[in-house]
Amino acid sequence: MLGQGDMCGWGITCPVPSLPRRWLIVAALFVVTFGISIPLAAYGVFLPIIAETFGWSRGAISAALSVNLLLGGVTGFFVGRLADRHGPRVMLLLTIALAGTGFGLISTVGALWHLYVLVGLVAGTGMSSFYLLSTSTVAHWFPDRRGLAIALVLIGFNLGYMAAGPLAAWLIAHLGWRGAYAIIGFGCSAFALLAAATVRLPGPAERSSAAAGHASRAAAVGGVTLAHALGDSRFWCLSVSWLLLGGTLFMFSVHAVPFARDQGMTLAIAALALTAYGVGSVAGRLFAGVLADSLGTRPTLRVGYVVELAALGMLGVMPSPGMLLLAMTLFGFGAAATDNAVTKVIPDLFGLRAIGAIMGALSLGWRSGAALGPALAGFLYDASGSYAVAFWAAPGLVLISWGLVTLAIRPPSG
Repeated sequence: MLGQGDMCGWGITCPVPSLPRRWLIVAALFVVTFGISIPLAAYGVFLPIIAETFGWSRGAISAALSVNLLLGGVTGFFVGRLADRHGPRVMLLLTIALAGTGFGLISTVGALWHLYVLVGLVAGTGMSSFYLLSTSTVAHWFPDRRGLAIALVLIGFNLGYMAAGPLAAWLIAHLGWRGAYAIIGFGCSAFALLAAATVRLPGPAERSSAAAGHASRAAAVGGVTLAHALGDSRFWCLSVSWLLLGGTLFMFSVHAVPFARDQGMTLAIAALALTAYGVGSVAGRLFAGVLADSLGTRPTLRVGYVVELAALGMLGVMPSPGMLLLAMTLFGFGAAATDNAVTKVIPDLFGLRAIGAIMGALSLGWRSGAALGPALAGFLYDASGSYAVAFWAAPGLVLISWGLVTLAIRPPSG
């Protein structure tokens, strides 16, 4: 894109290069994902404190987050369809405001059903948009370098996990858990709203400019309808694969801190597990973004899944603080690399015609897994007094996920 109005001599107005609009969109969406992910990531830090304060089980508290994720997935289907028709801005603003309100008002809870209303219903509706609208919007702006652009946006999600643990622990120590969640919920959503106000889809001229020189990818702009995608076996392979990945990821992100505390670690040390996960995730997304753009999706997925499986093997034992942090770093790297590669391939497979609705439908699978994983781990812990069963089942689920996504991206026969 070029700016106009600067004089270059002899009375001639010369165009002056300006920062491409699409990278400003990436920056805005990065702020959105960073801001809205912090109160979500902090839930695992507050979980054992809320359980001790009220005497509620970890499974019951985790189930409130399950309602959040399931409702967000169902709502996301409709949010994606509306964004396909009217653009992402209004839906982002509405849903971020709801998420901030739901998480901020956790500071007022006095009964278990309050958590289900605030975390499950209010924040669940609010959390429906930020992932699917961020990635689908980027897909419209980037027919080229899509893997890197998606990585830069979703790194905000991972940096939120890095910041959430230490931030929550510090605020709890100085303000108590109620004041801490009020600041995290309302404060983080405020700057996410400011960034969301600048987000839009490319105009016809911007879309043509972005697609220039990438005719094969530009052809995917037409894409398929949601109904056509639902009749494609690749859609269902991706959906179940994402379900298993979401369940594994959220199980460890929610229960890593309680697991570490069960091993005798302090809250401050245990909260660093989320930071370690965030560090690995940032590295994994950047790695996957660059590798997928240069070498393709298959080798990116292969590396991501292998690293993730190695990390899960380490987490299945009773780790020392150092081993826990290393394992969470590797787990973050592998999980982020696989997630980034899967997200990148969706518009490549189905095009952009109904990308919001298709992403919404696929994210329902991811969110269903993310909802079930923490709740099942919590209830298994309540029943056995240990995370061993849940943690040792995770590698098998990841292997199945790998097989399904490989089927989805296989080259067409003939």
